[in-house]
Amino acid sequence: MPNNRRPRVATIGLDEAQVASIRALCGTLREAPSLYAYLQRYDWTETDVVVASVIRDKRVDVAVNLLGVGSMSFTWSDSYRTGGGPPLPHYISTDEKNTERELSIPSDCPDSYEPLAGELARQLASAEEPPDTFATTRRGEEPLIETTSGHAVALRIVLPQSQDVDGREHSPIALFLPDTVDLAAWLRAFLYDIHDLDPDRVPHPPPRLNQPSDWYTSEERDLAETISEVETELKRLQVRREELKAELGAAGQRAEEGVRRILWLDGDELATAASETLGGLGFTVRDMDAELEPRQQKREDLRLTLDDAPGWEAIVEIKGYTNGTRTSDSRQVREQRERYIKEEKRAPDLTLWLCNPYREMDPSSRPIPDQNVQEAAENVGAVHALTTDLYRQWALVAAGELEAEAVIQSLVDAEPGLWAPPDTYPGS
Repeated sequence: MPNNRRPRVATIGLDEAQVASIRALCGTLREAPSLYAYLQRYDWTETDVVVASVIRDKRVDVAVNLLGVGSMSFTWSDSYRTGGGPPLPHYISTDEKNTERELSIPSDCPDSYEPLAGELARQLASAEEPPDTFATTRRGEEPLIETTSGHAVALRIVLPQSQDVDGREHSPIALFLPDTVDLAAWLRAFLYDIHDLDPDRVPHPPPRLNQPSDWYTSEERDLAETISEVETELKRLQVRREELKAELGAAGQRAEEGVRRILWLDGDELATAASETLGGLGFTVRDMDAELEPRQQKREDLRLTLDDAPGWEAIVEIKGYTNGTRTSDSRQVREQRERYIKEEKRAPDLTLWLCNPYREMDPSSRPIPDQNVQEAAENVGAVHALTTDLYRQWALVAAGELEAEAVIQSLVDAEPGLWAPPDTYPGS
């Protein structure tokens, strides 16, 4: 599951400077130009706080904490009744027609907001234009700054308690402010407020410093420098990781065009790939088709010898199939074996029936040969081997995890039937 740090903060319509000023206060910050754009990518259930400017004609979930800056005109997801009429959605809107300029701080303004409210009231009182006010259908709203007639210029609202999908109770709040505020300072106070009422949404109080590095102790400075060094190393490792991924992709392509093509081919191409793989294990390989004279009868595909075993010789017949091994091909294996006996006056030391069945399937999902294949190989004195097993043995040898001599000896000692390669796969 994604590890989203709390609080998960949606910033709606803020400019770059505003976002930069509050980034350090947010656990997970998600930017969007509009509420519509945000809800196309995220859900209310995974949003702890919304910080927005200019929300108009939208519906906002009443269970979410909201800090609105500037002009607002929207409805909440809950409703109220007047008299016996139908339910109407709660709303808040900005009144831009206010002409009252004298502002005051109500006596019941929460202590955590009072210093900010006092400073904001002084700024607004000296402005050329009177401030906008907020009107809402909710009861129990708390003006933080109000005009002479009691209209709210800054407004705090305790929203109804709600329950999330996990059954936890939440006590959301909303805060509405003019667009001239110090957003970082007000958001810090707002997060403290939420932390007290709804610690699930804001588990830890926000940092008290906007620029902590300006006030570091020597211990903090040392730790910050170490973190910077780690981050630099992480970036270097990420770059290196991407380089290695590109190299791995290129190596994979080379393998598909090279030794790993033995897993997919049939016919002459499969014989060529098998010759390269067997040669890579240490066998001396003869391509018998390459030695044919015109009109000369076709022989087995390959012959194998070993430099350190004079006189030892194997014949190899190679087949590829889109389905399972065709047991009727054992007749051709027998004929090649009998021809060898007739010409060499002895049986080959190994008759290898190398097959690539189900060659169009993922090698990891291919069915294993059944008893019929076992019996067909035994009947003609052949060892039936899979190209997938041969390739995996070659790969282990190439990686230094298996000695080539072990694979060679396994084939030399194999009895007619199905080849069981050395039990040396990683993890076995």
